[in-house]
Amino acid sequence: MLEIKHHISDIDSYIRLRKNTGLSPRSRKAAELGLPNSLFAVTVYDGEKVVGMGRVIGDGGCNYEVVDVAIEPEYQGKGLGRSVMEAIMTYLDKNAPEGSYISMIADVPAFYERFGFKLCPNSEGMYIKK
Repeated sequence: MLEIKHHISDIDSYIRLRKNTGLSPRSRKAAELGLPNSLFAVTVYDGEKVVGMGRVIGDGGCNYEVVDVAIEPEYQGKGLGRSVMEAIMTYLDKNAPEGSYISMIADVPAFYERFGFKLCPNSEGMYIKK
């Protein structure tokens, strides 16, 4: 039975989901430091197994970022990604003050457009990877 809970996943499941869904890998140390600092998290369970997740990180006022939205490949196409994003958007609607900047980097931008995200017309994403 599938169940959605509003908390962070365990570290092993987080690392596994990122790998299985083609997201860039994160070290155990990075996950141990980062996950507890989430502003909001959604975890999808099939029984005891974590099969999906998504998080919001940021400063809780000016800036929010949607990260780590991932659904195990064999569970994709069943509306779980939509359910994760609906929970995230509900959190942001209730908690992000007017004028807040909500961002994300998306591998499949069209999926996120239905939630109101748009490509940045005058900006380009940048990063440093350590």
